[in-house]
Amino acid sequence: MFSVDKTTNDLLRTSSQQLNRAIYLADEGMRLMRPKYFTPEVRQFHDLETFFLLDLLRSTPYHLIIEVGCSSYRLIGVKSDVTDYLGIDINPPRARRSEHGDGAVIRCDANKFFRRKRLINEIMKRYEGRILCILPFNFLGTMDAPLEFLALVCQSPFDLVLSLFSTSERATVARLKYYGLCGIEVLSVARTDDYVRLDCSNGFQAFAFDPIFLRNRISAYGFRLSNVEHHDVCNFLHFSKALKDI
Repeated sequence: MFSVDKTTNDLLRTSSQQLNRAIYLADEGMRLMRPKYFTPEVRQFHDLETFFLLDLLRSTPYHLIIEVGCSSYRLIGVKSDVTDYLGIDINPPRARRSEHGDGAVIRCDANKFFRRKRLINEIMKRYEGRILCILPFNFLGTMDAPLEFLALVCQSPFDLVLSLFSTSERATVARLKYYGLCGIEVLSVARTDDYVRLDCSNGFQAFAFDPIFLRNRISAYGFRLSNVEHHDVCNFLHFSKALKDI
């Protein structure tokens, strides 16, 4: 039914090939974040992600959380009353400030945000370095040139949470069903020790990364893995970056 690619040298398209970005701005991309297209496994992913973040933020307080690819303030509910919220999205909600005034969203490409070093330094000073950056709901796996983007993220001084689809067979089947409901036809599945990649007819590529593979890459930038949860459908990783490494 699907071809299987065992090689590892075809992981990255270049950052100039913005196919995934274009699709996220089209109808298929809009459907990816509409609840009526969520399968039971996707809903489970969202629930487990929320529980993980709630537990994390109880034990490790932050002054600001940044959700990259936030849709409509999707994870604002995990923060405490004394924590601020900033959402980053290329297609943000019309309301740029939350209903209760405890969060804001800016329209910005994720790559451009992490290249704005002066802005990042100002944010760090304002919040005294207590900032958590969240790459939610397999955001990393649907970026164009995901490892190039990850390297850019890891050069920032924020602590980091990644929410990832698992590379398990169950997770792969769930992803196929989910993308099919959203009108994205998967042509082939590429499997390696480091990832499972779905190649789609419209040029969309979606990765599920092995958590050990990501841990090793992220640790090389001075991060320490502080918390981790593994599930059959999804994985969650929390990394801390000491101020001396910034």
